Amino acid sequence: MIRVIVCWLITCGLVVVRLQTFSSAQVIGTIISAHGNWCDDSQKPCAAVWRMYPVQRESKLVRVPPANGQESVTIRTRWGVKEIFDCTKPRELGCKGPLDLSRIIVQEKPKNVVTAFLDAVSELAADRPNVYETFREGILQVRGFEGQVLSDGVAKLSKRGLSLENILSRLDVGDYLLELCPLNDAGEPKCPDQSVPINYSWNAKNPGAFPASDVHAGIYRLYRWNNGTGTPRRTREYADVLVAEEAKYQTLSDNFRQVVEATRNWDAEDSTAPALRRAYLYTLARQ
Repeated sequence: MIRVIVCWLITCGLVVVRLQTFSSAQVIGTIISAHGNWCDDSQKPCAAVWRMYPVQRESKLVRVPPANGQESVTIRTRWGVKEIFDCTKPRELGCKGPLDLSRIIVQEKPKNVVTAFLDAVSELAADRPNVYETFREGILQVRGFEGQVLSDGVAKLSKRGLSLENILSRLDVGDYLLELCPLNDAGEPKCPDQSVPINYSWNAKNPGAFPASDVHAGIYRLYRWNNGTGTPRRTREYADVLVAEEAKYQTLSDNFRQVVEATRNWDAEDSTAPALRRAYLYTLARQ
Protein backbone atom coordinates (compact mmCIF):
# COMPACT_ATOMS: atom_id res chain seq x y z
CA MET A 1 0.00 0.00 0.00
CA ILE A 2 1.17 3.57 -0.70
CA ARG A 3 0.62 5.95 2.17
CA VAL A 4 0.85 9.65 1.41
CA ILE A 5 0.03 12.83 3.26
CA VAL A 6 -2.97 14.64 1.84
CA CYS A 7 -4.62 17.93 2.86
CA TRP A 8 -8.03 19.51 2.47
CA LEU A 9 -9.75 22.72 3.53
CA ILE A 10 -12.57 22.73 6.07
CA THR A 11 -15.16 25.45 6.44
CA CYS A 12 -13.27 27.37 9.08
CA GLY A 13 -10.39 27.82 6.61
CA LEU A 14 -7.87 25.67 8.43
CA VAL A 15 -5.74 23.06 6.66
CA VAL A 16 -6.12 19.59 8.11
CA VAL A 17 -3.61 16.83 7.41
CA ARG A 18 -4.31 13.12 7.46
CA LEU A 19 -2.59 9.94 6.31
CA GLN A 20 -4.21 8.42 3.23
CA THR A 21 -3.53 4.89 1.98
CA PHE A 22 -3.22 3.94 -1.69
CA SER A 23 -2.87 0.57 -3.38
CA SER A 24 0.27 0.45 -5.54
CA ALA A 25 -1.36 -2.12 -7.82
CA GLN A 26 -4.07 0.40 -8.73
CA VAL A 27 -1.77 3.35 -9.49
CA ILE A 28 -2.07 4.35 -13.16
CA GLY A 29 0.03 7.53 -13.13
CA THR A 30 1.36 10.49 -11.20
CA ILE A 31 0.51 14.18 -11.37
CA ILE A 32 3.10 16.25 -13.24
CA SER A 33 1.32 19.58 -12.79
CA ALA A 34 -2.09 21.01 -11.97
CA HIS A 35 -3.33 24.49 -12.84
CA GLY A 36 -6.12 25.63 -10.58
CA ASN A 37 -7.29 23.75 -7.51
CA TRP A 38 -8.05 20.04 -7.78
CA CYS A 39 -8.87 17.21 -5.43
CA ASP A 40 -9.49 13.46 -5.63
CA ASP A 41 -13.13 12.85 -4.78
CA SER A 42 -12.60 9.10 -4.48
CA GLN A 43 -11.23 9.98 -1.05
CA LYS A 44 -13.56 11.33 1.59
CA PRO A 45 -13.23 14.19 2.19
CA CYS A 46 -11.92 15.14 -1.25
CA ALA A 47 -8.10 14.91 -1.07
CA ALA A 48 -6.01 17.75 -2.51
CA VAL A 49 -3.64 16.66 -5.28
CA TRP A 50 -0.04 17.78 -5.77
CA ARG A 51 2.88 16.97 -8.04
CA MET A 52 3.77 13.24 -7.86
CA TYR A 53 0.34 12.49 -6.39
CA PRO A 54 -0.43 8.82 -7.23
CA VAL A 55 -3.48 8.63 -9.50
CA GLN A 56 -5.47 5.39 -9.11
CA ARG A 57 -7.92 3.64 -11.41
CA GLU A 58 -10.78 4.72 -9.16
CA SER A 59 -9.55 8.31 -8.67
CA LYS A 60 -12.09 11.06 -9.36
CA LEU A 61 -10.16 14.24 -10.09
CA VAL A 62 -12.47 17.24 -9.80
CA ARG A 63 -12.03 21.01 -9.71
CA VAL A 64 -12.30 22.87 -6.43
CA PRO A 65 -14.29 26.14 -6.61
CA PRO A 66 -13.82 28.86 -7.56
CA ALA A 67 -13.09 27.69 -11.12
CA ASN A 68 -12.84 29.77 -14.31
CA GLY A 69 -12.68 27.06 -16.98
CA GLN A 70 -8.94 27.50 -17.55
CA GLU A 71 -7.86 24.67 -15.27
CA SER A 72 -5.78 21.70 -16.41
CA VAL A 73 -4.09 18.59 -15.06
CA THR A 74 -1.08 16.82 -16.59
CA ILE A 75 -0.46 13.18 -15.71
CA ARG A 76 2.51 10.93 -16.46
CA THR A 77 0.90 7.55 -16.93
CA ARG A 78 2.28 4.35 -15.45
CA TRP A 79 3.31 3.52 -19.02
CA GLY A 80 5.36 6.67 -19.54
CA VAL A 81 2.93 8.73 -21.65
CA LYS A 82 2.16 12.34 -20.77
CA GLU A 83 -1.57 13.10 -20.87
CA ILE A 84 -3.01 16.63 -20.55
CA PHE A 85 -6.56 17.18 -19.35
CA ASP A 86 -7.36 20.76 -20.40
CA CYS A 87 -10.70 22.18 -19.31
CA THR A 88 -10.73 24.56 -22.31
CA LYS A 89 -10.82 21.64 -24.76
CA PRO A 90 -14.19 20.31 -25.98
CA ARG A 91 -13.04 16.77 -25.22
CA GLU A 92 -13.13 17.52 -21.48
CA LEU A 93 -16.65 19.03 -21.58
CA GLY A 94 -15.52 21.90 -19.42
CA CYS A 95 -14.40 19.51 -16.68
CA LYS A 96 -17.87 19.79 -15.15
CA GLY A 97 -17.55 16.24 -13.85
CA PRO A 98 -14.59 14.09 -12.79
CA LEU A 99 -11.87 13.77 -15.43
CA ASP A 100 -12.25 10.75 -17.70
CA LEU A 101 -9.19 8.70 -16.76
CA SER A 102 -10.15 5.73 -18.92
CA ARG A 103 -7.92 6.90 -21.76
CA ILE A 104 -4.76 6.56 -19.65
CA ILE A 105 -5.47 2.96 -18.63
CA VAL A 106 -3.64 0.31 -20.64
CA GLN A 107 -4.94 -3.22 -20.18
CA GLU A 108 -1.78 -4.96 -21.39
CA LYS A 109 1.18 -3.04 -20.09
CA PRO A 110 4.14 -2.90 -22.52
CA LYS A 111 7.39 -4.04 -20.94
CA ASN A 112 10.31 -1.69 -21.51
CA VAL A 113 12.82 0.45 -19.65
CA VAL A 114 10.24 3.13 -18.80
CA THR A 115 7.63 0.75 -17.39
CA ALA A 116 10.27 -1.07 -15.33
CA PHE A 117 11.48 2.30 -14.02
CA LEU A 118 8.01 3.54 -13.04
CA ASP A 119 7.03 0.19 -11.54
CA ALA A 120 10.15 0.28 -9.35
CA VAL A 121 9.32 3.79 -8.14
CA SER A 122 5.73 2.73 -7.34
CA GLU A 123 7.03 -0.23 -5.37
CA LEU A 124 9.36 2.07 -3.45
CA ALA A 125 6.40 4.32 -2.61
CA ALA A 126 4.49 1.29 -1.38
CA ASP A 127 7.33 -0.04 0.77
CA ARG A 128 8.88 3.26 1.90
CA PRO A 129 6.26 6.05 1.78
CA ASN A 130 8.47 8.39 3.82
CA VAL A 131 11.24 8.03 1.25
CA TYR A 132 8.82 8.77 -1.59
CA GLU A 133 7.69 11.91 0.23
CA THR A 134 11.32 13.00 0.71
CA PHE A 135 12.04 12.78 -3.02
CA ARG A 136 8.78 14.57 -3.82
CA GLU A 137 9.76 17.44 -1.53
CA GLY A 138 13.06 17.74 -3.43
CA ILE A 139 11.42 18.54 -6.78
CA LEU A 140 12.37 22.22 -6.64
CA GLN A 141 15.83 21.67 -5.16
CA VAL A 142 18.53 23.90 -6.66
CA ARG A 143 20.78 21.93 -8.99
CA GLY A 144 23.31 24.56 -10.07
CA PHE A 145 23.99 26.81 -13.04
CA GLU A 146 22.96 25.59 -16.47
CA GLY A 147 25.61 23.24 -17.83
CA GLN A 148 27.56 23.29 -14.56
CA VAL A 149 25.66 20.85 -12.38
CA LEU A 150 26.33 17.61 -10.57
CA SER A 151 24.57 14.61 -12.10
CA ASP A 152 22.79 11.86 -10.19
CA GLY A 153 24.34 8.52 -10.97
CA VAL A 154 26.32 5.43 -10.01
CA ALA A 155 29.93 5.62 -8.77
CA LYS A 156 32.35 2.69 -8.64
CA LEU A 157 34.06 1.93 -5.33
CA SER A 158 37.50 0.36 -5.58
CA LYS A 159 40.70 0.18 -3.55
CA ARG A 160 41.81 3.42 -5.22
CA GLY A 161 38.74 5.27 -4.01
CA LEU A 162 35.55 6.44 -5.65
CA SER A 163 35.16 7.07 -9.40
CA LEU A 164 32.95 10.11 -9.91
CA GLU A 165 33.07 10.39 -13.71
CA ASN A 166 29.31 9.90 -14.04
CA ILE A 167 28.61 12.52 -11.39
CA LEU A 168 31.00 15.31 -12.41
CA SER A 169 30.91 14.93 -16.19
CA ARG A 170 29.27 18.35 -16.75
CA LEU A 171 31.78 20.31 -14.67
CA ASP A 172 34.75 22.21 -16.08
CA VAL A 173 38.29 21.28 -15.17
CA GLY A 174 39.13 22.72 -11.76
CA ASP A 175 39.21 22.31 -8.00
CA TYR A 176 35.94 21.72 -6.18
CA LEU A 177 34.96 21.43 -2.54
CA LEU A 178 32.83 18.31 -2.20
CA GLU A 179 31.18 16.47 0.68
CA LEU A 180 29.70 12.97 0.57
CA CYS A 181 26.90 12.27 3.09
CA PRO A 182 25.03 8.95 3.47
CA LEU A 183 21.24 8.87 3.12
CA ASN A 184 19.28 7.24 5.92
CA ASP A 185 16.33 4.85 5.56
CA ALA A 186 14.01 7.83 5.01
CA GLY A 187 16.09 9.09 2.08
CA GLU A 188 17.45 12.03 4.11
CA PRO A 189 21.16 13.02 4.19
CA LYS A 190 23.03 12.55 7.44
CA CYS A 191 26.05 14.84 7.29
CA PRO A 192 28.42 15.11 10.29
CA ASP A 193 27.83 18.08 12.59
CA GLN A 194 31.37 19.32 11.99
CA SER A 195 31.59 18.71 8.27
CA VAL A 196 34.81 19.35 6.37
CA PRO A 197 34.64 19.18 2.56
CA ILE A 198 37.32 17.55 0.44
CA ASN A 199 39.23 19.68 -2.04
CA TYR A 200 39.01 17.58 -5.18
CA SER A 201 40.74 18.31 -8.49
CA TRP A 202 38.54 17.33 -11.41
CA ASN A 203 39.67 16.69 -14.96
CA ALA A 204 37.39 14.62 -17.19
CA LYS A 205 40.35 13.56 -19.37
CA ASN A 206 42.32 12.29 -16.39
CA PRO A 207 39.91 11.72 -13.48
CA GLY A 208 41.47 10.91 -10.15
CA ALA A 209 39.87 8.81 -7.44
CA PHE A 210 37.82 10.59 -4.79
CA PRO A 211 38.99 9.67 -1.24
CA ALA A 212 36.65 7.03 0.16
CA SER A 213 38.18 5.63 3.35
CA ASP A 214 34.85 5.64 5.23
CA VAL A 215 32.58 4.99 2.25
CA HIS A 216 30.72 1.72 1.69
CA ALA A 217 28.27 0.50 -0.94
CA GLY A 218 24.98 2.36 -0.60
CA ILE A 219 23.19 5.60 -1.43
CA TYR A 220 24.81 8.99 -0.72
CA ARG A 221 24.31 12.67 -1.43
CA LEU A 222 27.26 14.60 -2.85
CA TYR A 223 27.17 18.30 -1.93
CA ARG A 224 29.10 21.09 -3.55
CA TRP A 225 30.59 23.68 -1.19
CA ASN A 226 31.24 27.35 -1.93
CA ASN A 227 34.32 29.25 -0.78
CA GLY A 228 33.46 32.55 -2.45
CA THR A 229 33.19 34.48 0.82
CA GLY A 230 36.38 33.06 2.27
CA THR A 231 34.44 30.77 4.60
CA PRO A 232 33.52 27.40 3.06
CA ARG A 233 29.84 26.57 3.29
CA ARG A 234 27.63 23.80 1.98
CA THR A 235 25.39 24.89 -0.88
CA ARG A 236 22.03 23.46 -1.94
CA GLU A 237 23.63 22.00 -5.07
CA TYR A 238 23.88 18.24 -4.87
CA ALA A 239 23.64 14.92 -6.66
CA ASP A 240 22.42 11.59 -5.37
CA VAL A 241 25.08 8.93 -5.79
CA LEU A 242 24.73 5.16 -5.66
CA VAL A 243 28.09 3.83 -4.53
CA ALA A 244 28.55 0.34 -5.98
CA GLU A 245 31.26 -2.25 -5.53
CA GLU A 246 33.16 -3.24 -8.66
CA ALA A 247 31.27 -6.53 -9.10
CA LYS A 248 27.87 -4.76 -9.28
CA TYR A 249 28.90 -1.44 -10.74
CA GLN A 250 28.44 -2.13 -14.46
CA THR A 251 24.95 -3.63 -14.11
CA LEU A 252 23.67 -0.88 -11.82
CA SER A 253 25.29 1.85 -13.92
CA ASP A 254 23.77 0.46 -17.14
CA ASN A 255 20.31 0.23 -15.54
CA PHE A 256 20.38 3.84 -14.42
CA ARG A 257 21.91 5.09 -17.68
CA GLN A 258 19.12 3.45 -19.69
CA VAL A 259 16.49 5.17 -17.54
CA VAL A 260 18.21 8.55 -17.90
CA GLU A 261 18.39 8.17 -21.68
CA ALA A 262 14.75 7.05 -21.91
CA THR A 263 13.43 9.95 -19.80
CA ARG A 264 15.83 12.78 -20.61
CA ASN A 265 13.33 14.48 -22.91
CA TRP A 266 10.77 14.64 -20.08
CA ASP A 267 12.74 17.22 -18.11
CA ALA A 268 11.89 20.33 -20.14
CA GLU A 269 8.19 20.09 -19.28
CA ASP A 270 8.15 17.74 -16.30
CA SER A 271 9.73 18.92 -13.06
CA THR A 272 8.97 15.57 -11.40
CA ALA A 273 11.24 13.56 -13.73
CA PRO A 274 14.54 14.17 -11.83
CA ALA A 275 12.82 13.36 -8.53
CA LEU A 276 11.46 10.11 -9.95
CA ARG A 277 14.94 9.16 -11.23
CA ARG A 278 16.40 9.85 -7.80
CA ALA A 279 13.77 7.60 -6.29
CA TYR A 280 14.74 4.93 -8.83
CA LEU A 281 18.40 5.29 -7.87
CA TYR A 282 17.33 4.60 -4.29
CA THR A 283 15.57 1.40 -5.43
CA LEU A 284 18.75 0.26 -7.18
CA ALA A 285 20.62 0.73 -3.89
CA ARG A 286 18.33 -1.88 -2.34
CA GLN A 287 19.13 -4.53 -4.94
